[in-house]
Amino acid sequence: MSVVDNRVRIVTLLAQQRPEAVVGIPESEYVDFKGVGPAGPYDLSLDSKKYELAKDVAAFANAAGGLLVCGFKATRRPTDLHETVVKPIPFAKRLVNTERYKAIIADLVCPSIGVEFSWYDDPGNPDLGYFVIEVRALLEHDRWALVTKTLNEDGKLVKGGVAIPKRHGDDTRYLSPDTVYQLVNSGLRAGPAMDLDLAVENGAAVDVTVGASAIEALVERRRCALLSSLPQAERRPRRQREGVPLPEGQQWAVDELLRFQEIAGSSLPYTLMRELRTPQQYREEVDVYLEKCRPGLPVVLQQTAALQRDPLVLRLENCSDAMLHQVEVIATLDPGYGAIVQLPDVLPDLSDLLWPQSPVPFGKKNLAARMGVTAGISLPGLPAARRSPSASRWPQYTRSEDGLVIKFPPVDLRAHANIRLAPVVVYGRPSADGAAALRWTATCTNLDGRQEKVLRMPVVQLGVTFPPDAECPELSVH
Repeated sequence: MSVVDNRVRIVTLLAQQRPEAVVGIPESEYVDFKGVGPAGPYDLSLDSKKYELAKDVAAFANAAGGLLVCGFKATRRPTDLHETVVKPIPFAKRLVNTERYKAIIADLVCPSIGVEFSWYDDPGNPDLGYFVIEVRALLEHDRWALVTKTLNEDGKLVKGGVAIPKRHGDDTRYLSPDTVYQLVNSGLRAGPAMDLDLAVENGAAVDVTVGASAIEALVERRRCALLSSLPQAERRPRRQREGVPLPEGQQWAVDELLRFQEIAGSSLPYTLMRELRTPQQYREEVDVYLEKCRPGLPVVLQQTAALQRDPLVLRLENCSDAMLHQVEVIATLDPGYGAIVQLPDVLPDLSDLLWPQSPVPFGKKNLAARMGVTAGISLPGLPAARRSPSASRWPQYTRSEDGLVIKFPPVDLRAHANIRLAPVVVYGRPSADGAAALRWTATCTNLDGRQEKVLRMPVVQLGVTFPPDAECPELSVH
């Protein structure tokens, strides 16, 4: 199990009143276990413990955030790399004073740090339990968190010095004086901060449901179109004259004449133009072709249906006083979603999907075609407007198991100005709560740091249906 998962696991076990299951979990970059003395997790009557509380909170805030879990004894055995919980030590809830913790953190840590306090009862004694302090990580452009006082030789807090702790593995380390000097000297934290906001101006993500009946109807329509090139069965009338069968001699003469016609038909032109496949072989080719097409049809229908709606348009706003150069926004969505660039004046029709190259129609695969006597049938390609757009003007997207990543072209933003990002169609699977979470990050070339936020996008649900008695498919909205 990864150390990131341990945070969730610890809180879950305590909420389920299973503190004994925490035994064996190691300390890490995200978790620090604290024993408890007679005065509580941190004896706030001592300056050294006040400093320890401020130092622990600032260290997590300067890294990736974490948990201070109070009420467990952790030691490092000779065979262990990290300190590991060996037993729970529940303590009285009256020893916890969250208001004093908040006041000390606010007094000794700058800037303000987001912390949450949680109490979990012990299953053996409701008067005892465990205390958890959850520390949120500072954003890149807000770092670093400083402890604004230091301890003298007598263990007293004194002004005139600062410390910058950071969680490193299962330990806390301080930034060296050289590192602090470089930060101050380079002015990385003295310049203006990037402050951006992203909102949905128009459109929505589109969840498209494609039923199995729609796929089958589409495949059957394609099958009928391809098999229409087969010759119709020839029905010869019975050889009669005025409703009376011909005499035997005349019947023989007619049969011989038909036989000579077939022999004449085996001449060179007839042989060159004769189809090399039987009708049954052509039907089998069509079946194999349609089976290869079938897996890709749901995605094609999703894209085509999504393009019937307005594309998603995001508006990026610069809320700061600084001019931002080449702001690049990268959005990440759930892996179940996909994206396609919305091109101007292009609206695909469900009745005219661009199928892959099909088998040569029956009657066109003959000896003459194989010898190059006649030209083969060329299928139409994509219209020029539907070809891939220029990478500099439109969003670029990639799909993987981790999610859909949309990279928008960089833009310049004046102070307190806003701009529309390039439109993009986002489509995917049905959403349970009618909204989709879009995680986005932004960077620029003239300010240090990266901004990260989450945007809740509206979702429109569509369904693709093909009425069995209709000539053309019909898109319906659920």
